[in-house]
Amino acid sequence: MKLFAVGLLAFTANTTAPAQAPSNSAPPPVPTPIDSGFWEYGSWRVFAETIDTGEDLRRTCTALTGGDGEPTLSIEISNGDGGPPRYFPGVSVSEHAIRGYPTVMQDGQAVYIRFDDEDSMDAVVSGYFDEDGFAHAFFRFDHPDSQWVLRAMRKNHQLDAVVGGHVFSSFFLDGFTAAYVKAMDECGFTGAGVVD
Repeated sequence: MKLFAVGLLAFTANTTAPAQAPSNSAPPPVPTPIDSGFWEYGSWRVFAETIDTGEDLRRTCTALTGGDGEPTLSIEISNGDGGPPRYFPGVSVSEHAIRGYPTVMQDGQAVYIRFDDEDSMDAVVSGYFDEDGFAHAFFRFDHPDSQWVLRAMRKNHQLDAVVGGHVFSSFFLDGFTAAYVKAMDECGFTGAGVVD
């Protein structure tokens, strides 16, 4: 029995794993954050981050209010996008539910935003589940409608998102103008077309 065990040990020690084929290509570079910033203006927060994609430096700037488990109202732009005064960033209202629960907003549902001066604009909800099973829903106003929404945000104090005839979420607009201008400036644009 000892001889068998010694032989097995010798066989195991001399066995090597099969050689793997050499890799001819390196994995794609992982984007690396190299610079970021954070600012607060009233109810609004601005985040700016520069990432080295391996091909270029991409700066993304976001102004938002809400969050911490509540829906968010946000504007996002990148220095690689077209921007003001010819193209205006989209304005989004987003909702995220905890696992196993639905969002209040449902895919394909008609919604609208209403300002305190009673101006309003209609939209349609896009809803989906992520790969982890969390429900998400949002609606968005893109260019050219986004310019009208941005101007209305600048001159009003509150934006209500109305779903099924009821106010789903209210967003305060104090600090919006400063946050918008900061986000545009951080990504190389101006507030032209919204603040003038």
